[in-house]
Amino acid sequence: MKYKISYLVAPLFFILSLNVSAEYKTTGFTDEEYQKVAKSSGEYRECLNKIAIEQIEVQNDARAIADYAMKNCAPVLEGLYEYLISANYAPEAIKRLLGGTADQAANKLLRNLMRTMATRKP
Repeated sequence: MKYKISYLVAPLFFILSLNVSAEYKTTGFTDEEYQKVAKSSGEYRECLNKIAIEQIEVQNDARAIADYAMKNCAPVLEGLYEYLISANYAPEAIKRLLGGTADQAANKLLRNLMRTMATRKP
């Protein structure tokens, strides 16, 4: 009986050991990946600024303008996310990177919007 169990347990253990968590990259961008991240970050900032300029005449709340711009420019960051996922980077690391990029761009946009709206004549 013990001999039959080892025939069952050994293959089962082998199959389960194949289901090891995937090895993701978390650091070490290649030059191409770094350029893609830098280019996408720039495109995201440009998109935010372009939409904010269009909305500044329509809306008078800087937070609403920034929110609208961030929603409309999200596909830029989503494209970068998909690119980095396909390059086998860890999803958590990518989310932190993109979150930082989005936060920096949004904070700068809000500062510029508030400055612009404060200097506008009513």
